Amino acid sequence: MVRPYVSANGSITLVPGVHYSASHCRRVRRAIREVEPDLVAVELDVRRFEYFDRDIDPSFADLARAVTPIPAVIYTAFRTIQRTVGRLYGLDLETTDMAVAIETAAELEIDVALVDDPLGKTLSAVASRIGPATIPRVVIRAARPDPGRRVDAFAPLSTPLEEIEHGDDVQPAIDILRRVVPELAEVLIDRRDRAMAERLHALRLEGYDVVAVVGVGHHNGVRRTLQSLEGREDLRSVTVPIRSPSGSSRRIPID
Repeated sequence: MVRPYVSANGSITLVPGVHYSASHCRRVRRAIREVEPDLVAVELDVRRFEYFDRDIDPSFADLARAVTPIPAVIYTAFRTIQRTVGRLYGLDLETTDMAVAIETAAELEIDVALVDDPLGKTLSAVASRIGPATIPRVVIRAARPDPGRRVDAFAPLSTPLEEIEHGDDVQPAIDILRRVVPELAEVLIDRRDRAMAERLHALRLEGYDVVAVVGVGHHNGVRRTLQSLEGREDLRSVTVPIRSPSGSSRRIPID
């Protein structure tokens, strides 16, 4: 089991995972049952949690009403890509680590903390950074060699998804994204890492022992930020939505 980050008040046990991986779903269930935390934190906001908890797979029309059309288009595209990649790897797209976290919390009568940024906020930020000039820049960056990178540094990219256990296992892929599309990396990874870590820190300041289930691509960023926030008392005012789950969730919309 992952070693918890213990403070003078509460603790955070980070459980990184590949969302659609059966082995990672089992790891999430095992960690929650072993720790029996005060809260289970998940990489969701209130709206996505509601989709999960009511077992709803939102349509484009639902999303457009919720977050305006352009972010809805971006969301739909990301979700389609995520599901396509999952099928290519032979993953079960009907069961996810987030769903298992919520179901296990319901089973143990533990509340769920929603630590991700609101979906509309993230997608609006993506829309504001993607314009006509972005694609040519991405092509140029992708074609530009990186003399400081050794060839064998890409080896972890070939790690089977079921064997991924830590943020380091996918860090080369994150580094490539950051080099080729820094506009997206800042919004989809860096900003959300900071926000999730701040909310988790606020929970431990309140004395909660938390099992936090996050995508493996967020693991290193959340872990580093949690370490840097140790001792910061000014984040007590950070609001973290907490909900009681029904246990019927099955789907995950987006990472």
